[in-house]
Amino acid sequence: MRLAPEVLVLEFMREVFFVQQYGETVRTKDLDPENEEDHLYFSKPENAPERAVLHALRGRRKEKKKSTEQRFFAPAYPSLAKWGWQGKKRERVINNFLLSGPIAQYLWHSRQGSDEDRVRQENLVENIRKALLGNKSCLSSELKGKDILAATLGPKSFEPFVDAEVATNNLMKKTGNRESVIQGLHDDELANRITLDLIAICNLESKLPRMQWLQILMTFLRFALPMWMLAQMKITRLVHAWLLDAVENGRVADDHTVSDSLKKRNRGLLHPTMTPTRELYEHIDRYIICRVELNILLYCLEKVRADQMNEKTLNFEGGEQDWMSIDELLTLASDASTDIRDCNRFKEIAEGLDVQTFLTREGELFPAWRNPRKAGVGKNIDEFFLVLYRPELGDEAGGYLLVSEGRGAKRGLRVFPGQLLLKTITYLAAQAKQSRPEGNSGGMLVLQDVEDHFSQYGIDFSTAADTRPQLMNELKALGLLMGSPDAGSSVTVASPY
Repeated sequence: MRLAPEVLVLEFMREVFFVQQYGETVRTKDLDPENEEDHLYFSKPENAPERAVLHALRGRRKEKKKSTEQRFFAPAYPSLAKWGWQGKKRERVINNFLLSGPIAQYLWHSRQGSDEDRVRQENLVENIRKALLGNKSCLSSELKGKDILAATLGPKSFEPFVDAEVATNNLMKKTGNRESVIQGLHDDELANRITLDLIAICNLESKLPRMQWLQILMTFLRFALPMWMLAQMKITRLVHAWLLDAVENGRVADDHTVSDSLKKRNRGLLHPTMTPTRELYEHIDRYIICRVELNILLYCLEKVRADQMNEKTLNFEGGEQDWMSIDELLTLASDASTDIRDCNRFKEIAEGLDVQTFLTREGELFPAWRNPRKAGVGKNIDEFFLVLYRPELGDEAGGYLLVSEGRGAKRGLRVFPGQLLLKTITYLAAQAKQSRPEGNSGGMLVLQDVEDHFSQYGIDFSTAADTRPQLMNELKALGLLMGSPDAGSSVTVASPY
């Protein structure tokens, strides 16, 4: 469970700089210089610099019922990541929701990658590697101009990572083309946004103290990865709706509708509010229910069209022999509608009724459908989103998005960015505005730019009337609101970095 952003940075370091993401044991090992397992090493005087740097990035206290206080720790540099790891069987969040997710989608949405795409990948890989290693690290004995954390560790700590081969190979492989990429889906807004924002954060590393930069990186990871997951969950809901419509009504969604819906799947996922709602819980519940019903519907379709469905992989535009496009799937489902209704199972529980009634009655047999967040995939997703929550203690900088209120069935979430997340998105909005194509760039950063940047991640400020004044108040408190609030969305905002 990734309860803290420190764990995400640890996982990032290991995915990039180590041959395997887990360590000497296959179980999870927390990064903690004070634990019994590593205390002997860190208690030696010659290892005091490593212990000091770990404590410099000590995070919040773990919520465990133990007499001794335990905290999360982030590795400032790759050498410190050797002391902790996620278990071998744990979900690889950084790989799945960053490197092989939005970054791979950004690079390889065209069926055949061009030479330009490969150059982009090489440049991106080198950018990530240098930022994580540190542009002001001690790669030689010369300490002038080095970051204080790097100077504390000294050159010996960086020797194993001077050779870029392992890190470069890891990143090239994990950001390479793969089946999870939606081929033919050009201009995937969220994939582009996450990748370009990561590049902007990597470029910032050489301009800030390492400790401050790592706080920004952790804030970005704890925000971007769950929002990517939430957007990917929406694909299941879209396919469920299209397939149901094809079987029930014979309507096949056209390519433009499918393409446009997939590109905009990130829009309007969460809505900022000053009162708690259950919007996130409803997203998870609906995803699990649609997932169960979609599996049932695909099983029925395979039973009546086995020769056309066997061992096919669904993709946006198909093209390969073992691929099936969404259009082909929906057309097949529409043609098979009568045969699905004639199945014995359909007749047994929903003869003469609509397809949704059949799916509901069949779905009720599955625990995941009845209680989506109680166990299995739904519970894991619910727990992963905890990284977005504001903890009771230890997140004074404000890298969170969600504030939990209430308990049990009345528990809700207030959606509003903490101060560090707000500063991070404001900086990224400024970078995005400066990097627009010639003729569209330039001009002062304004509140609308910040809101638009949040909206690309699925955080929609346009619907709640009470959130914009609060957003202005927070920016003013941070010293970033440069004009009068009376200007509304056109008020000037300063970049914090």
